[in-house]
Amino acid sequence: MVTFEVLVSGLPVFAQWATAGVLLLIGMWILSKSADLFVEGAVALATRLRMPALLVGFIIVGFGTSAPEMLVSALAAAQGMTPLSLGNAYGSNITNVLLILGASMLVAPIVLNRVALRRDIPFLLVLIVLAFILGLNGFSRWDGILLCVAFLAFLFWQIGIMLFQRGKLVCDDPEEQQAAVTRPMPIVCLQTFGGLALLLLSSQVLVSAAQFIAEGAAAAAGITPEATQLIVGVTIVALGTSLPELMASVSAMRHGQPDIALGNVVGSNCFNLGIVAGIAIIIRPVQGAGIPPELMWRDALVMLGTALLLAICGYFAWWRMKRSATSNQTITLSRGYGILFLVLWVAYTIVAVCFTRG
Repeated sequence: MVTFEVLVSGLPVFAQWATAGVLLLIGMWILSKSADLFVEGAVALATRLRMPALLVGFIIVGFGTSAPEMLVSALAAAQGMTPLSLGNAYGSNITNVLLILGASMLVAPIVLNRVALRRDIPFLLVLIVLAFILGLNGFSRWDGILLCVAFLAFLFWQIGIMLFQRGKLVCDDPEEQQAAVTRPMPIVCLQTFGGLALLLLSSQVLVSAAQFIAEGAAAAAGITPEATQLIVGVTIVALGTSLPELMASVSAMRHGQPDIALGNVVGSNCFNLGIVAGIAIIIRPVQGAGIPPELMWRDALVMLGTALLLAICGYFAWWRMKRSATSNQTITLSRGYGILFLVLWVAYTIVAVCFTRG
């Protein structure tokens, strides 16, 4: 297999770094575009098959926006970069809540679904605590299997509930539904599976460039390779692989569907911990000494804190709604919460870059 180092080995050092940076940006751009292509094709395909909207949103759209994290983490783990793969999963969860929900709230207030407050967010908290406990002494393959099984059990429970409720068709907009129905099936399949192929390709490019940058930065700054991989994972790669969720959530807010933004973030976070981190651990288990302390005692706890913050804000908004005399009032998080979330994300990113030394 031809690696990135082999391809640029004949270039000057500055040209190698410039090439890696360009490939990193190109990988992120293709990653976001291919995820959009895949999700759009998958939704059109599901519309043609007349699948329930809730089922499609949870499985197809949720998988599509989280596919970059899964592919990047799996490839990174296969190349022995477990800190990068776990940092990507943890950093993506932090980014999803603070950056994506924060940006979505600036577009319009987030509407909180009572089902999410009673079922989805509590499950996310349980999954975070489980991952933290399992990682105290390192992660074995059985730990990865347990995380995957926990998520799949929750997924099948959700599917059972959705099928029992018999949701509507995917497209509530008649024009969008008509466009999906009239689109030729070969084009829909090409868009769906072509987008997935581009996801695979762009993920490989992203991991290769990130690995080169991590190793070069470690040698230049005197930081251990594991610590540098963690920095790249929780910042650059986490942001790059979260772009599909960001665009999907902001687009949903612009189209007046704020419940989709919240469901996208919570569902993606559960997927990241259960499947993304679980598969990475199964591919390459890591001993306790191989896990950077920052990952366990900073990133994991910040991830737990962001989920708790979302839950506390949601339950506080619910309590205020119940005290209000207005009937049929929705539970919302206003733009003020969005500013708070964005400030916290910027602060976390600065700390992650400046204080991860190894």
